Amino acid sequence: MDFGSIATYSTTALAQGEDCTGFRSFLSTGLPQYDSQSFEFFGHLVDDQGEVNSIALMSQGNTVIPGLQVPWLTMEESGLIFNRLSLDEGPRFGGIDGLADISVPTTIGYAPWSIHVEQQSTGDPEQIVDMRVVSGAVGAVGSVYELTVSVETGMAGSPAREWATLSVRAKDLTGIIQWGYGPNGFFPLWMFDGEPLPASGGPIPTTDQRTPIMGSYGGDIGAYLEATGDPMTGQGSQYYSMPLVEVEEWSVQIGSSYVASGTEGLLFFDNLTETYNDAAQYVVGDGYEWTEFSVQLPGSLQGMLIATTGQREVGELHYAMLGGAGSSQAVNGTLEPTANWPQGAIHITPTADTWTSPHSCYVYHLEYDVQLDGSPTRPAAALVFRATAPDQELNALGRAVYEGLFSYSGTLDGGAVSGYAWGEIQGVPPTGTPVPPHC
Repeated sequence: MDFGSIATYSTTALAQGEDCTGFRSFLSTGLPQYDSQSFEFFGHLVDDQGEVNSIALMSQGNTVIPGLQVPWLTMEESGLIFNRLSLDEGPRFGGIDGLADISVPTTIGYAPWSIHVEQQSTGDPEQIVDMRVVSGAVGAVGSVYELTVSVETGMAGSPAREWATLSVRAKDLTGIIQWGYGPNGFFPLWMFDGEPLPASGGPIPTTDQRTPIMGSYGGDIGAYLEATGDPMTGQGSQYYSMPLVEVEEWSVQIGSSYVASGTEGLLFFDNLTETYNDAAQYVVGDGYEWTEFSVQLPGSLQGMLIATTGQREVGELHYAMLGGAGSSQAVNGTLEPTANWPQGAIHITPTADTWTSPHSCYVYHLEYDVQLDGSPTRPAAALVFRATAPDQELNALGRAVYEGLFSYSGTLDGGAVSGYAWGEIQGVPPTGTPVPPHC
């Protein structure tokens, strides 16, 4: 099967890498031929009393059977996470799921860019997740976005459900960063070592990428890709972000108990599209994990991605990238990273500060030390990330993950920095069979 251009690294610009129009069209077109396509806004909102709340809203389309793409048949998952951090009660979440354009009407529009997902059950109000440009063009500096959500929400461990409505108006300060490598923003997720993967359908052969990347190219994946042209078929993604979307005004109502509004906050936008081959399907379905921080640097108008991904058969892969003000602009109007650290220069270490979820009994690290070694071509960084509240576990669709707001402080390029980052943390499952909340 042809998995499509998104599944391979290419030094040749595709439509989305050739010019600004092609790129904006790429962001505004449904892509059911790929395994996953997601659009997400996440970050924090400050209410009129100075309280900080975390927020995430998303629209994500996944193939019903991963690896077997059927045009115009995708499972749409859209929703809202809202966490009143000062209460430390955990996030309130809810949303929409079903077959796109069959049980869940879904549209992605261009000029202006807009995404609209809706669903209605008999006797209930209509659920809506809506994201759109109201001034400017998607990805352009200064463009204004309006986000509107109306969904039924609940909290982990509670049968109670309440309707939540949210409205946010925010302006992009930086433009969109094209993470990764090459003109199309290819983003590797792991490295093979040449050993066959022991899949249930028989061993899956792989090439040896780890030895040359770590040896001949000093851990620099970008240098390896440019020199070898390794297509890395089926194990990549294209990843684009607006790291600084400044909130101008917002309001929320949850049932009859909570109403709030404000004029402060900062959001991070991600667009991620992925396609996998057989080897990749095995990797992601057999214990694949990640720890990632999406870092906002409003003082310098920049953003960072810092992460470790891994699975026992393919080992770990680290990435750390910096972009924004000072970045070169690619021909498609996106910004290229100003710094991209090699494997051996990235050190992500959890501390002893942990939290045991009373909802799942998983154990999560709440604090991480990050060291990024500098060189003549990239800055050094020493950062500490801390969860802004202990309970930020999301337990939905049968899967528990820690996803929420972190604060950070430290140094970057010799200067003091601090602010917020969005963290996605995998937990350690409990031993035995404890029954929450008695973990």
